[in-house]
Amino acid sequence: MKKLIVFSVDKVLIDNEMGAFKDVLVLLGKGKEVQKIDEEYQKRKHFGPWGLEELAKLYKGFSKEKLRKVAFEYCLKNLMQGTKETIAKLRKKNYGVRALSSNPQFIMETLADILSLDFSHGTKLEFKDNIATGRISKQVNRYTKAEILKERMGQLNLQRKDVIIVGNSLTDLPMAEIAGFLVAFDAEEEVKRKADVVIKKKDLREILKHI
Repeated sequence: MKKLIVFSVDKVLIDNEMGAFKDVLVLLGKGKEVQKIDEEYQKRKHFGPWGLEELAKLYKGFSKEKLRKVAFEYCLKNLMQGTKETIAKLRKKNYGVRALSSNPQFIMETLADILSLDFSHGTKLEFKDNIATGRISKQVNRYTKAEILKERMGQLNLQRKDVIIVGNSLTDLPMAEIAGFLVAFDAEEEVKRKADVVIKKKDLREILKHI
């Protein structure tokens, strides 16, 4: 492995607005509830993690099979332009390709299957008898993403200079702080200010010019 490239998901690997966690709930008929949570999240996001538990409650009663089916269709339909080609070229360069996100693990696993990612980690919803309970068994937020990345770097014996983050949100900044290079992709202003490279065009192939 030459380098480890870690992708954020929302607005990076998946072309969306609110995020996959919320979008899948909309597809499941929870649009009004999701809109209220998103409005509150926008007010709170600069102060720290909020909203994952509230979103998890809306998944209560849905089967794991149903969720995976919806996630598969959603991910295929909304892949960012150039994603498959970019991942394929990075693999040819012998780069490790991972994704870290607060999105539910069933979405992350689906995305990993579609893109053949080396590693994909997200928030684990609790299931009993394959039915979502509305609770979280393991939360992945902006801070735990950084902890997971640091642990992986240790396992792979990688230094900061060996790690590239491709992100767009302030929730990506904690893990970007322990990496050596940050690509801001269609990103929020806070991310652009701290990035080594800023990419405005919504085509993931653009990152190949810089890494």
